[in-house]
Amino acid sequence: MSIAFISDLHLEPVDNDRLKSFINFLAEAPNKYKSLYIIGDLFEYWVGDDDPHPINELIQNKIKDAIGQGLSIYFIHGNRDFLLGSKFEKNTGLRIINDMTVIKDSGISLMIAHGDSFCTDDIEYQALKKSLRSEEWKKDFLQKPIAERIAFADDLRAKSAESSSNKAENIMDVNQSYVAEVIEKHKIDFLIHGHTHRPAIHKLDNGSSRVVLGSWEDKGWVAEYNEGNIELKSFTI
Repeated sequence: MSIAFISDLHLEPVDNDRLKSFINFLAEAPNKYKSLYIIGDLFEYWVGDDDPHPINELIQNKIKDAIGQGLSIYFIHGNRDFLLGSKFEKNTGLRIINDMTVIKDSGISLMIAHGDSFCTDDIEYQALKKSLRSEEWKKDFLQKPIAERIAFADDLRAKSAESSSNKAENIMDVNQSYVAEVIEKHKIDFLIHGHTHRPAIHKLDNGSSRVVLGSWEDKGWVAEYNEGNIELKSFTI
């Protein structure tokens, strides 16, 4: 059975086609895959594991059901859901792993990352990320009322959209030199990431491949790896 990778679903606490598509995907996944890696931005925003919204609870239950059927699920934080924590882990049974984790499969090395760490040319974003990921900031934020946290997330999303519209496209993409440096340092055969919303499989000069997942909008995206081969697939939402 193959290993699946998805990212950038940007699920919201709304009953829409993306939510239904993810639920259907999870229902089928235990029969298709031995493991599933959700590599960031499963949610459009996540203000804390204590958010009691029924759809957040539904998603957790569906993940738990898939794991109960034998599917191993791993999660890497994205820039939208970096506050997803140990309570979510306990509620679902998934395992949170570090960004840029390397897994081995029959001598093949696969690095899994959300992708934002490679966007080093976006200096403004990297500075904001460093601030928001500090333990001090997270502790203070999670003590605020949920409504205040959601209002902050909405404001941050609006500012991010405005900022992105004024940036050159290449600034928001990965830095190719840094990608090459990381691949060489860790002897990677496949680098799999999301974040940039530019689905493609790039063959690199050294024989490695960089697999970029797409965001779930009108189509859903999944990369399927099996015995040294990887396919990037899309499906209608």
